[in-house]
Amino acid sequence: MEAFYSVLLLVLATIVANTIYPYFSVIPQAFYQIFAGALLSLIPMFHHFALEPEVFMLLIIGPLMFFDGKNASAKDLRRNVGSIASMAIVLAVLTVVAMGYLAHSMVVGIPLALAFALAAIVTPTDAVAVSSITTNMAVPERVMGMLERESLFNDASGLVAFNLALAAFTTGKFSVGMGVKHFLIVFFGGLLIGVILGGLAVWARVLLVQSGMDSSSVIIPYDIIVPFLIYLAAEHLELSGILAVVAAGLMYSFSSKQLRLSSTQLQLVSRSSWNIITSILNGFVFVLLGATLPTVWVNIQQDHTKDLTTFLILAVVLYVVMTALRYLWIRFDWALIHSKPKKRRSYALVGALSGVHGTITLAMAFSLPLTFNGAAFPYRNTMIFVAAVVIILSLLVPTIVLPFVLPKKTATVDPDQLEQERKALVAYASERLAQENPDTPASAQAVIQVLNSQTNNTRPDKKVTRLLLNQATQMEVKAVQGLADDGTIPTPFANRYVRLLLMKSQMSSRNPLVNTNIWFRFVGHRLWHLITHHGDRRKRRERLQTGQRHSHRGGDRSRPGHVSAAEQERRESFMLVEKTIYTQVMAFLTEATTIDNQAEVNAVRYYYNARHRRFESTQTANEQSELFIQAFQHEYTYIRQRRSSKEIPRALADELYQQVSTDQMLYTQEIAGEE
Repeated sequence: MEAFYSVLLLVLATIVANTIYPYFSVIPQAFYQIFAGALLSLIPMFHHFALEPEVFMLLIIGPLMFFDGKNASAKDLRRNVGSIASMAIVLAVLTVVAMGYLAHSMVVGIPLALAFALAAIVTPTDAVAVSSITTNMAVPERVMGMLERESLFNDASGLVAFNLALAAFTTGKFSVGMGVKHFLIVFFGGLLIGVILGGLAVWARVLLVQSGMDSSSVIIPYDIIVPFLIYLAAEHLELSGILAVVAAGLMYSFSSKQLRLSSTQLQLVSRSSWNIITSILNGFVFVLLGATLPTVWVNIQQDHTKDLTTFLILAVVLYVVMTALRYLWIRFDWALIHSKPKKRRSYALVGALSGVHGTITLAMAFSLPLTFNGAAFPYRNTMIFVAAVVIILSLLVPTIVLPFVLPKKTATVDPDQLEQERKALVAYASERLAQENPDTPASAQAVIQVLNSQTNNTRPDKKVTRLLLNQATQMEVKAVQGLADDGTIPTPFANRYVRLLLMKSQMSSRNPLVNTNIWFRFVGHRLWHLITHHGDRRKRRERLQTGQRHSHRGGDRSRPGHVSAAEQERRESFMLVEKTIYTQVMAFLTEATTIDNQAEVNAVRYYYNARHRRFESTQTANEQSELFIQAFQHEYTYIRQRRSSKEIPRALADELYQQVSTDQMLYTQEIAGEE
């Protein structure tokens, strides 16, 4: 149970860090996650927290690498095989060898095999961490592509080298020939088993869809369990589980056309599910780093107090030398990204600084055995500490330096203009929908409310909302007043209704004089009407009394469930008032809507729709489905007209088309599921 609570707290810390990040996005997201983990370390259950290395690799790294492979471009990978081999294999192996000898020479007493293991830990790069740092910066496309391809495969190179180094340490035996042979078998064997099992997984998924079992409750769990099964199978055969899941993910990427034959709803749910899972897992790793780093620090102070400075210097030297190696490799175009000579220097600097270390580095550090020959594994805390410092340096340095090197990212579409046009097209569609559907106002307003809710991410202004509510209240009073003047509803009922309406409005208003003014105007109008229409009032009273006598003769008052004539009249009057008020208020809101007050109008519309739904049951799925189709057609018409008149650029029109298309898919799928 303690393990469950620990994992739950780690996930909650990840969610909290991800929630805070958008408000202060200048600082990379990973730092918020590390800080959240550091706060967790204050809780007693995290004072000696340790996650099983095998479980960590299986549950976190496996699905993350599968997702990266699944989203990789098959065409791009085929075109850049040379660059991948150069960065992910040649440079990775060279870095492990160089860093291993350097660490062995700097730390007295550390075995050479463990020095190589440490070098293998700090070699892999993390493209996801790079993306979080460079969110608002324009990274050259060639450099970013190189980083993404490199991170797919150098993880496996680092892991294979790491396992070889650990095996050499634990057995005491190692030969270069056997090591190279083992590296090739594990590396390419992992790729082969991943291709085979990934192909089988794709075939089984397509078969499930073709058999009609394409519901999200079947396919989504199937997709999630695939990387775990493939990872376990590869590890059971003593091959690279990481490369196996990457290869399986690539098979999903190669088979994207076949996988698209599933329903739109399934594709949307699948994409959303994977985005959520990977976001949580990536954050989970950095939270775990923050949670374990204080414990590692304490353990190092207790075991090697005099060497703590040495370990800090070692981490800094390893980071500097690795960055220099990356710079030279890209500067002389050994990375094979085929950049122009005049741009190689800037590309090399950006590529070197963007060699950020993250998930895989920390995962390998945590995967170090806890014990060796019945005792604590030697230098385990030291290696985790050095890896953590390298990770933090690799995040911190580019965060500080890259903004001075790279220009700010310029969006192809102005966000402010996009937001304004989005509001304008929704306003256009709402107005047309209300005008063309006077016979189904409730259904039309429900659709309008949903459309408007998609364009407003800010809270409604309270002052503007209160003003609209007050104006709507005045509309209600005028509507009741008109019905009473026409004799459609009894005057006593109108008086009671307005009193109750104003009392309710009084409770939510900060200006009681407004409602008092409305009340006096209503009373004055009623008195004047009684004086000027006295004869009409007497005739209406006689008609009403005649109708009541007929009702008494024809009705059986003793019958159970019998409703008196007076009660029936009140009900009919109330329904008539509600219908009249709803129609007039919605017409007023439609007319009052502008691009700037959509949030406030929608808040008032939501209130009246919710009230009206209690008394009207005429909203059907078919009506709303047809109205949604109408609304989307109006939105497409608005975009086409604006584009034809050249009032908006093509890029903005394409973005609007994409948003409307996505909304249409979501709404039609939702309505279809409710029928």
